[in-house]
Amino acid sequence: MHEIQKYVIKQLIHKDICRYRDIKPKDVEGNLFMYHLRKLIRDGFVEKVTAGYRLTRKGLRMVDTLSLKSMQPRIQPKIVTLIACQNDRGEWLLYRRTKQPFFGLIGFPYGKIHLGERIQDAANRELEEKTGLISELRHAGDVYLTVEDDESLLTHMLFHVFHGKQTTGSLKTDSVIGECFWMRANDIRPEELMPGFAEIIELIMTKNKHFFAEYSFLLPVNEVRT
Repeated sequence: MHEIQKYVIKQLIHKDICRYRDIKPKDVEGNLFMYHLRKLIRDGFVEKVTAGYRLTRKGLRMVDTLSLKSMQPRIQPKIVTLIACQNDRGEWLLYRRTKQPFFGLIGFPYGKIHLGERIQDAANRELEEKTGLISELRHAGDVYLTVEDDESLLTHMLFHVFHGKQTTGSLKTDSVIGECFWMRANDIRPEELMPGFAEIIELIMTKNKHFFAEYSFLLPVNEVRT
């Protein structure tokens, strides 16, 4: 976004409606300013009303993602639902990841919550979409996870952890997320689990009430990328 457009947006963030003179930088020529103002209107971020100019609903959604200091989109932690299901043999529903990061490692199915979606609905949808199964899921707790490699932040997520004990349906062994399968916790090698997932298993198995935990991991670069 051009600096003149950023200036306009920044003025409109702090007021409901602005007049022309309130959003025009003093040192910018009128024709140049109008070019950028019209572009903001064409792009659907700003609209002209009787009293002046204001942000549209699209504009309001856009500014909600911006840093007021840099006027750039702010990268924020992902909010996801993680689904930990067990069958009547005590096995966990897992998958082996087929994409980076953490290629080849094992974890629970999880996925991002869609905008406007209820957390419970997101968990039910993710379970069925990713595995083909349905279960009565209980919100067991929340886990805040940060993983860094030797160079930078690798992933930063808030997991809403759901637990289910009875599942119906036909398991998708070849899912978009990877190979899905059932396995007992004692048969999983810790080094094969995605960071934080051994801790999540422990929380589910030992906590009788809603839990919250925060974990940070530092991984060597070659451990993540090979």
